[in-house]
Amino acid sequence: MRKSLLLPGDRELAASLALATRRRHAGLSAGEQRSPDPGGGIEFADYREYLAGDDPRAVDWAVYRRLGRLLVKICAEERELTLVVLLDASRSMDYGADPDRGLASKLDHAKRIASILACVAFGAGNRAGLEVLGPRLVQAFAPARGRTSSLAFEEAASRVTPLSAFSPSASLRDFVSRHARRCVAVLISDLMYPEWPEVLGALSASGCESQVIQVLAAEEFEPTVRGETTFVDAENLGEAPVHADRATLARYANELEGFLAATRRTATRLGLGWVLAPTDGRMEELFRDELRRGRFLC
Repeated sequence: MRKSLLLPGDRELAASLALATRRRHAGLSAGEQRSPDPGGGIEFADYREYLAGDDPRAVDWAVYRRLGRLLVKICAEERELTLVVLLDASRSMDYGADPDRGLASKLDHAKRIASILACVAFGAGNRAGLEVLGPRLVQAFAPARGRTSSLAFEEAASRVTPLSAFSPSASLRDFVSRHARRCVAVLISDLMYPEWPEVLGALSASGCESQVIQVLAAEEFEPTVRGETTFVDAENLGEAPVHADRATLARYANELEGFLAATRRTATRLGLGWVLAPTDGRMEELFRDELRRGRFLC
């Protein structure tokens, strides 16, 4: 059996949160998510299956006597959302694991974030799916609903491995063709590829309400290398000899700061949410503070 991606407290964290969508999306079906649709909560819109925890008074017992099915009436403002998590599985994401410090790689950190987000969606009766950025977009977990789907989602996420072939632009084109205006999207990526502005542009153009979670390793913020060393590009395996002295590390820190400022600025300009998720950060802070502050969660 694979090791669980979720740690103690992660499911409880997810249970205390909900998606806070601000737009209407095409292709919505009946569900629990409350979004700002007209109707005031009193106009009957549809039925959905009864879920554990629902108020029994909401069950349409006349339908149950006729069909033998427990169905709950929902109003016009209640709509099911589909959350699609886009997971970067490039080789650069397979970096940062430090067992001595209890730190996961960027990819494993991203999988854990994705699994918590899915639990948030499932807990509110919404659907969640997982798609992986590779040479093209690969569906790792088809959108499903129900609290029992969280284990299947986590299992699917745990099977994702780093890919040697990687085309984020092609993957985002696939995403737009499949999901334009039909879902809430979260891109989890280190954005360490030249095409990142194009990728963010495509995500914005999809018409989906979207959130970018940029994942970086603790080592990338504070490199521990000193002296003569050789850096290897994780994507193309190119090598670059470097003398890591104080001046070099200062220039690196400035470059990294500029890169993060650029990704955040671009995302904001395109109407995308953006948060930074370092591998040594606390999930409580990411979800309760950062994603709530950006009004992606409530």
